[in-house]
Amino acid sequence: GVPMAYGPTMRRLLHRRSAAALLLLAQIAPSGQAVEVRGRDSGRLALRDQGDVDTIPTSAEIAEKWDQMDEFLKIMFTLACKWKHGKDVHGLAAHRLKKSGEPAEAMSGIKADVQKNNLKELKGACGMIVAKGKKKCRQSCADRWGEAMKDRSDCDGKCVAAYSKFERRCTSKAGDLSKVYEMKLKKGQARQNCYDSHCKAYPNVWTKAETADMKTALTEACDAQCTPEQVQLRCERKWQLEVDFLRTSVRSKCHDESKVQSCFDGKKAAVSADFDKCMSGGKGTCDTQFTECQSKGEAASALKKGEEFCASRKKLCLEQVDKNCLADNEKALEVAKTDCEKEHDEAFDKCEEDTLAKKETEAVDKCKGDLGKSCPEDCKKKCKVDDMQTCLGNLEGQSDPAEAFCEDFWKLLHESSEVDPMTGHPIVLLSPQ
Repeated sequence: GVPMAYGPTMRRLLHRRSAAALLLLAQIAPSGQAVEVRGRDSGRLALRDQGDVDTIPTSAEIAEKWDQMDEFLKIMFTLACKWKHGKDVHGLAAHRLKKSGEPAEAMSGIKADVQKNNLKELKGACGMIVAKGKKKCRQSCADRWGEAMKDRSDCDGKCVAAYSKFERRCTSKAGDLSKVYEMKLKKGQARQNCYDSHCKAYPNVWTKAETADMKTALTEACDAQCTPEQVQLRCERKWQLEVDFLRTSVRSKCHDESKVQSCFDGKKAAVSADFDKCMSGGKGTCDTQFTECQSKGEAASALKKGEEFCASRKKLCLEQVDKNCLADNEKALEVAKTDCEKEHDEAFDKCEEDTLAKKETEAVDKCKGDLGKSCPEDCKKKCKVDDMQTCLGNLEGQSDPAEAFCEDFWKLLHESSEVDPMTGHPIVLLSPQ
């Protein structure tokens, strides 16, 4: 068996015969020594010094080094696991987003796809570990115990039990990891809320780790935004947003000031005269028809209903005259207006252009004067670095769910590899549930 002084980690690694165990032992063996493995089943290692045999470390020293190596492996596993389910998810999602050309809003969906694939890989890894590990464990029982069937059967049964329980626990980790992703998503949303609430306009500030660096980045961004060229550009954009609201009043004013109005007034007088002529002529015709109607009614025995019929007919006639004359008048006015505008288009267009150009110069100059003074201060008000850092600091106090998951996963892997130092049988430490 393996000497008890080697400690649990060394005994576990030696019994597993993994290439990693031999590599790790070679890494920590004192300089100038060679590692020699004697016998497949003896489980014994001898350190043969190339110079002085008196430098062989004691059992306590070996145990201490292997315990330190065990802690080192735990740290490295936890770090790799945290990156796999944290920054690696974000990095891969960012790469896919950039490659696809999709908008930033698609980031959450891409992250969800990466996490879904990680969950699938974890379940597959659990099955692979069981498939390979159980076979190796049972074969080790057969090789070590040979024809000692009782011990061999006992060892084999413990292999099956250990890996069966490991598989259940390992598979359940997929559910734990899913919850970890949910918690990280909520934490990520909380961080984004801090950014959006206090410094939405300047994402480059978010990337800085220190408050001083954030403020420096903000100052640089504001200096770039407040140059004379940028102020000029912003004021011109502001004018472009406002000009359409002014255009109608400018056109109306130019119309009033141009010769179009005098032209239209002249034509309008003629149109009005035609309208009056239409109305008087139409009414005269209606009166004549009414008189004729009355005379015919008297010759036919002066019936009472004859008068009512003639009055109704006159009323209908007058309504038709009003309708026709008004329609002709409106049409004539529209024609007159169109003709005058065609005759004076160039003057009207120049008036509109000159008036808007003057107003643009006045508006832009005023904007430059106001914005040039207030720009640096207004810019920094859009990003309250101290408030954002306080918000983020409140989130930092929360524990990392991925770290707890990874440490628990390491514990599962660690305990499932325990072996009896005397028999080499796997130790069934996992609970049945």
